[in-house]
Amino acid sequence: MNNVLKILIGVVILLVGVWMMVNPAWYGQNGWVYGLNWWIYTLDIIKGALGPVLILTGIIVVWISKM
Repeated sequence: MNNVLKILIGVVILLVGVWMMVNPAWYGQNGWVYGLNWWIYTLDIIKGALGPVLILTGIIVVWISKM
């Protein structure tokens, strides 16, 4: 594949991801055209994953310091 085509595909994927997270209320609109408001769910996933990530990081730090 041509590098330009790969860059264009990457930009399209990036824009779709951003569009899915945008809240339509930010633009004073209500339709799906303005976004899906998935930021709330993404924030919940990040908050839910923070505890296990900290536990694993702590285990790795203890394991490395024992060496």
